[in-house]
Amino acid sequence: MKRIVIALALALTAAPPAVAQDSAAHAASTQHRAARRLGLPAEAVNVTPAAWNGRAVIFADYLAGPQDEAERQLVMLPEQGNGAPVSVTIGEQEGGSPDIAAIGFANADRDAAKELIVILAWHIRHYDVSGTLYDIRVLDDWKPGQTALVPVKATERLFDHYACDCGRRDGPDQVAKVKTIAAVKQVLKRAGY
Repeated sequence: MKRIVIALALALTAAPPAVAQDSAAHAASTQHRAARRLGLPAEAVNVTPAAWNGRAVIFADYLAGPQDEAERQLVMLPEQGNGAPVSVTIGEQEGGSPDIAAIGFANADRDAAKELIVILAWHIRHYDVSGTLYDIRVLDDWKPGQTALVPVKATERLFDHYACDCGRRDGPDQVAKVKTIAAVKQVLKRAGY
């Protein structure tokens, strides 16, 4: 009897196979479409579909430039149609290329539209220090016709530029206080947004 109850509980909590397959197929299709629109191989592009201020968009990131100097490019594409990519931000070299650690949305100015939050993370490993270096970028909402997103200047003072979550060989470890979307939202809320 106990086995039946456990099996029933597992069956109720598991996603139906068709739904899981549909989700995986949609993600692969989104990645292929984004890569094709950017003129890149599918395996070179990471995608994050999202709904931003009522628009279905795809955030796509990829490395560009020579291997030792490659920078992380983050662009936004409309989910439907063939609109030109909108430049979101560039993750510059800091001893390596960053990863996109998180993408989210919150109000960070006085208008009704939500702004884009991008958290970049560089994994560093040096003789004296190792860990993760974070940078928070808050970008104003996109308006039709824009080819690049613009940072929200008022928020730059709220976040440390390149906060380190690092261990040090000689000296105390550092802890980055803001490294998640939830933490960014808390800072924005305390600032009155």
